[in-house]
Amino acid sequence: MGGRLNKSIKDRQIYVYSTSHLTPTERVRFFYALKGRNGKPGILDTTQSIFLAKSILSVLHSQSGEIEQFLKTWDCNFSVKKVKPSDKPTHAIVRYSTTHLNATERVKFVYAVHGRGSSEGFLRPGEMMAKTILFVSIRRLAEIKAFLDSWDCKLLIEEVEASE
Repeated sequence: MGGRLNKSIKDRQIYVYSTSHLTPTERVRFFYALKGRNGKPGILDTTQSIFLAKSILSVLHSQSGEIEQFLKTWDCNFSVKKVKPSDKPTHAIVRYSTTHLNATERVKFVYAVHGRGSSEGFLRPGEMMAKTILFVSIRRLAEIKAFLDSWDCKLLIEEVEASE
């Protein structure tokens, strides 16, 4: 079933970052600095940013400099997608859930999405931003939605105009 993201994207930038270079201890410290700890706010609070997934943030355009400095301080590689709501959307951000699938079904789902061996998966390069978040062309949205609906995935969809 379709829906909308619980917080509108508005005029935001989507940051896709990596913490794979951090040690496990450093990664914990990174997330404390990001989300806060023991009642102390993290950078998400101070910049009104939204944590969409483990490696994705939605950031107000006016706060992008502070977030970029934070990510650079932690030596994180990142990319940015500028998005805004539009009457003529170019892309959609699709969040989905597979928690209702059992282990066997989840493996079959992953094979269907990414492919296995010589068989191709459903997604095209660049469409997956994180494990459960897709960034797709508006032309593919109906096809993506039908695929995820066939797996009974719950969906949250935000149609946006995007520029890199």
